[in-house]
Amino acid sequence: MDRWLNNNTVVKVISLLLALMLWAVVNNDPTVSTGVGPGQVTSHTNQVGLKVRYDARKYLVQAPSTVQVELKGRKDLLAMSSLISPDSFDVYVDLRNYGSGKHDVPVQYEGVPRGLEVAIQPSHVTVTIEEIKKIEKTIQVDVVGKTKAYGKVGQPVVNPQTVTVTVPESRVKDVAFVRAYVSVEGAEESVDTRAPLRVLDHRGDPVEAAKVSPATVDIHVPLSLTPAKTVPLKVGGKGVPADGYQVTAVTVNPKQVTLYGSQEVLNTISAIVLPDVEVSGLSESKTVPVNIPLPDKIQKADVTLAEVSITIVKKDEAAIGAVPNETGKPEEQPQPPATIRDSVELPIKVQGLAEGQSAEFVKPSSGRIEIQLQGTKEAIEKMDKNKLFASIDMSGKPPGQYTSSIHVSNLPSDVKIVNQQGLQAVVLVREQVDNQRVNS
Repeated sequence: MDRWLNNNTVVKVISLLLALMLWAVVNNDPTVSTGVGPGQVTSHTNQVGLKVRYDARKYLVQAPSTVQVELKGRKDLLAMSSLISPDSFDVYVDLRNYGSGKHDVPVQYEGVPRGLEVAIQPSHVTVTIEEIKKIEKTIQVDVVGKTKAYGKVGQPVVNPQTVTVTVPESRVKDVAFVRAYVSVEGAEESVDTRAPLRVLDHRGDPVEAAKVSPATVDIHVPLSLTPAKTVPLKVGGKGVPADGYQVTAVTVNPKQVTLYGSQEVLNTISAIVLPDVEVSGLSESKTVPVNIPLPDKIQKADVTLAEVSITIVKKDEAAIGAVPNETGKPEEQPQPPATIRDSVELPIKVQGLAEGQSAEFVKPSSGRIEIQLQGTKEAIEKMDKNKLFASIDMSGKPPGQYTSSIHVSNLPSDVKIVNQQGLQAVVLVREQVDNQRVNS
């Protein structure tokens, strides 16, 4: 290589090639040309972003986003200068000496190199300037959803209690509320959360031009749940049916009721006995509604009305062992064993995500769900909670927000979910932006 560079002929050839390449670059520039010779004039036309200079602490501005800029000058100057890039100089309007209102202002520029002429279209633009107003608003908290069981939701405590809303002067009258929403769905203890704030007008629609500071607040929702217990319902009949007939069955629907009250009172209750149903003179089966009596100091029951069915048949058609007892009352049907409740917290798995997608839980934000279970004591004790599996299916879902029912797998057949209606999750499906996927 050194021998070639020391050779005058090789150096001359390389210099000639470089000169030809430079000539080709200059003459192949796709620009408008006028005139001939080395002094010929060319032009570049670009769409350039229009910058706005103003006091952003005091005003909001509406102005065109771009203008058309034409640069004229010698072709070699345009071609060789990197300053012909749209980002190499500033095109702007200066509003620092203007007040609120509509104004027709000149478009200015700076940073263009010497030897180039600038033509801007349009040379003047119309801008709207609005003064920024700041108002103080008290936060309103809306509590939504149902708690895990019967209980009392207390008055939410928010910190801070007031916030500053920044809004254009023309929209001040539109600012009616600043609200935060807190869900207590499935909660079994007080809720502490950080919630975003929304600025709303009198119709409850968002005021898009408004900004609130701070944008989120801390909220505490006190919750005191009442203890519960599920006990069987018992019922009998009184009187004697019509001559030649007998009672073969007395059944009740539902077979059990959930009571809410102090734990001390619940511990004394093993069953609810309904008033006996009158069967005197009956010659056919019938079903009657019966109010469920609440024991003293019990606050609430999940059902207040039961249906009692009396089965009446002729004596010669009665099944063996279905005759009334000596008191004339029907034999009491065996009651189902008492049930108990238990709960388990499970992570929610998101299944069916497409390649390149990720999922983020909106509700519950923790990605976990409390499952309330009910069954006999034996069934609950035999159940292996570690085998329970909670999931939602996002198969075929494009990016977006979805509300999906939660499916619980591996649940024993003799154990049921009490809060099935509340088992829902809100999930945001996104195009995956990194190498990690949430709950995939």
